[in-house]
Amino acid sequence: MPDAAVDGRPDASLTSSAAIESRAGYAVYDPVGQKIGSAEEVFVNQEGEPVYIKVRIGLLWMRRALIPVQFVETDEEKQILVLK
Repeated sequence: MPDAAVDGRPDASLTSSAAIESRAGYAVYDPVGQKIGSAEEVFVNQEGEPVYIKVRIGLLWMRRALIPVQFVETDEEKQILVLK
């Protein structure tokens, strides 16, 4: 499985689902810097490794999408997730 890039360092691995679950509530931005939603939940595989982040999308937060963690980087200072 590819390394997860959710700790602020590209291609760095996070093996603790608790560390990633702490990103729930973070704003999620597309690669050009526009906000697309808010992180809601993290899904892990049988080994406890993060696989997907569920994101609420849209003006009224009516839609949800699963984003593979290898496409996400974290900015801890700003508390945001950015899609690569």
